[in-house]
Amino acid sequence: MTTPGTDSEWRLGWRIVLGCALASGTGVALLFFTFSLFLLPIANELGATRGELSLIQALVVTAALGSPIIGRMTDIYGFKAVFYVCTAIVATTQIALALLADGVLGLAFGIAMVGFFGVGSTAVAVTRPVSWHFREHRGKALGLVAVGVSLTTIMVPPLLQLVTDSFGWRGGFVALAAISLVVGVPAVALLLPPTPGRAGSGIGGKPAAQDWSFFKVRDFWGLTIANLCMNLATAGAVSQMSPMIQEEGISAPMAALALSLFASGQFVGRLVGGWLLDHFDPRLVAVALTILPGSGFLILLFTAGAAPAALVAVTMIGVQQGAEHDIVAYFTASRFDVARYGTIFGAVVGIGWFGSAGGIIGAGQLHDIFGNYSAAQAVAALALLAGALLILTIRLPARGQLAESNAA
Repeated sequence: MTTPGTDSEWRLGWRIVLGCALASGTGVALLFFTFSLFLLPIANELGATRGELSLIQALVVTAALGSPIIGRMTDIYGFKAVFYVCTAIVATTQIALALLADGVLGLAFGIAMVGFFGVGSTAVAVTRPVSWHFREHRGKALGLVAVGVSLTTIMVPPLLQLVTDSFGWRGGFVALAAISLVVGVPAVALLLPPTPGRAGSGIGGKPAAQDWSFFKVRDFWGLTIANLCMNLATAGAVSQMSPMIQEEGISAPMAALALSLFASGQFVGRLVGGWLLDHFDPRLVAVALTILPGSGFLILLFTAGAAPAALVAVTMIGVQQGAEHDIVAYFTASRFDVARYGTIFGAVVGIGWFGSAGGIIGAGQLHDIFGNYSAAQAVAALALLAGALLILTIRLPARGQLAESNAA
């Protein structure tokens, strides 16, 4: 397989990138990044504590089951078919929660459903056509796709706060479902070609044979545990972002702005991260973009009550979380056989969801125990350091060479 030039990659590739960016930006990630806006309204209506709601929100760990399954489905049936089915199920579930949920059990079941099927609009699915199509500019393309989530998370929270103020958290859930159906689905239908990828690549055709030997590869586990550590750090912060910021002395509307600043940081992290991965040693880039912006957790820890510092810290954490998306997808596509990308990346992300669940549960429970978020912030900083060190152990082929499928 040859490496195409810039013109041939982007001639069809811009449509793939734009369609996947809109699909990702209007999918389940938008609910994940804005869920903290619903925490207090749900707690007030259903009489639940933040710790209890963190347990419910952690049920998105069903994505740990959905990621390898849905990732494998994208290898077999292609991205578009998987995206349509999963988006329809998630939107229907969100509307059903808005209309029918009258207690924490119903909410818990709905969140579990969203976690499993929402994988169809996450990086597990949307990065497959991008990783297959791009070689020379893979990092930049992955970064641009990830920007879709950043842009919607910048624009939507203030509007969603207005909807929630007028119609409650139920109205917010309906609004999120409408966004995915009205924007995401048409974008994929109109922009992505029937078999998105390199001409003659056969994407959507006969899949690679089922092969789980990558579970025996050391680098798979290095990347997977690094991703788990990073998820542990950022998921807890995102799940409690609005109340965490309000405890720094910021009002609810300003907390919504903090979410937008977090997404602005994501935007920078994803674009800059993608470019850097294409031009410098990916391992050193990954370490720098994990540790440096991740120090935002230390700012939150040591500047309690300083509102401007909290806003800066949230933006820095967003940079790390944004770059994380590029890093994991890039390392998977570069280190392993891209024909089995959906299966392997799905396994990496699926196991990583246990880190997300641990972070979500831990942030809420530690707050209930200590009455503040200091312990959660300290754990997050240590988890990012561990993830960065693990990234250094991963071996990548020389730039321009094809990845090995089963290298030990």
